[in-house]
Amino acid sequence: MYRRLRIATMKLLLSKLVVFVSLALVACQGHSAGKLMIVGGALRSDNEAIYREYIDAIPSRYPDVAIVPAASGRPAHYAQQFERDLRAFGFEGQVHILPVAVKDDSSTDKVDESTWVKGAYDPKVAEKLATVGGVWFVGGDQTRITETLVQDDGSDTPLLSAIRRQLSKGGIVGGTSAGAAIMSGPMIAAGDSLSALTEARTEEYAGMQSQESGRLMVKKGLAFLDGGVVDQHFDRKSRLGRLIRALEPPLAPELRRGYGIDEDTAVLADLGSGEMRVLGAGTLVLVDARGADFAEDSPRFAVKNLSVSVLSEGDRYNWRTGKMTLEGAVTVGKEAFGYTAEQGAGLTLPNGRLDHLLGFSLLDNSETAELRRYAFAEQGPGVLFRFEQTDDSQGFWRYGSGTKDQYSIQNVRLSIEPVTVSIRQ
Repeated sequence: MYRRLRIATMKLLLSKLVVFVSLALVACQGHSAGKLMIVGGALRSDNEAIYREYIDAIPSRYPDVAIVPAASGRPAHYAQQFERDLRAFGFEGQVHILPVAVKDDSSTDKVDESTWVKGAYDPKVAEKLATVGGVWFVGGDQTRITETLVQDDGSDTPLLSAIRRQLSKGGIVGGTSAGAAIMSGPMIAAGDSLSALTEARTEEYAGMQSQESGRLMVKKGLAFLDGGVVDQHFDRKSRLGRLIRALEPPLAPELRRGYGIDEDTAVLADLGSGEMRVLGAGTLVLVDARGADFAEDSPRFAVKNLSVSVLSEGDRYNWRTGKMTLEGAVTVGKEAFGYTAEQGAGLTLPNGRLDHLLGFSLLDNSETAELRRYAFAEQGPGVLFRFEQTDDSQGFWRYGSGTKDQYSIQNVRLSIEPVTVSIRQ
């Protein structure tokens, strides 16, 4: 009798253990099974690498794509453009252009897209995602995405919940420009680099024009990507300064990593492994501020001991383990150049791109261990960017397309100091 009870009890315990482990595995998956395609804006229709990687990541059991056009001032136009690009690269599944937008598209006579402002609350719209393995956010104004997909109390709308569910099942969520900005928890909504470094932050959003000029504004994003802050149009709009300012306290230490993505360039992030890979001709600029010293109680922004790395096409970084895999020949100790680099600012100085500056002028140059670059306007304060080669710094060189030099950079130390510049004519 007792033996039977013991056996029955053991079977019950084993059954509960199996259930517990199964539930734990499901809970641990969260977003872990899916992928993110984060594009830095200005995605060309002929960028085969990015489109094919996106299409290939769509699970066969969820063969369709849903496009969220909320950010755009021409929602139907840019949603249809993305669908045409997908078709051009062989996508054969169904494409759902979701009725979520805040602006009317003048190219559509019979539909007023501004009436779609509450589309994310409609259960029928959310139900369309049952067969969707790929979600895409078009570019525009990222605050329109968060305002339409997040409820007033901060909770998910039915559509956002459905997107998270498909991501957890192994789907891919992608986006360009504004569709990249919403990927992280802290979302950069506005500001230019010089204003971000010389003025206080703002809580007032003045519209899309403030994304080009004005003080830094950080709002809450959709947090598909954990462990950092995403910025886009990074090379063309010189956004290194505003990304760094967005990483300052009181932001939690575990979030103090910035991912600056160039135009027509993408990061493919695997939420299961924690690894991201760079696609396209531009770069991913990684700013690690977890060990940085931000000035406290200072009237002007300053920071020391930032770590800056630049990843080129094919390079990988794991944001959970910190492992970085960069391709190319080592430059430090085998420098191709040996000259004293010019210090200063302006259009006459070479290597305006960050990867070129830190590659050609610093880590592939035996005679220069520090680079100073200044940023200032004709009126008001300025800043000094001080890049320093350390024992942990390393450069990697290889040919890109044809004979184009391509550099990857690891662990250059950066400090930002306030300066005052006087201009005389």
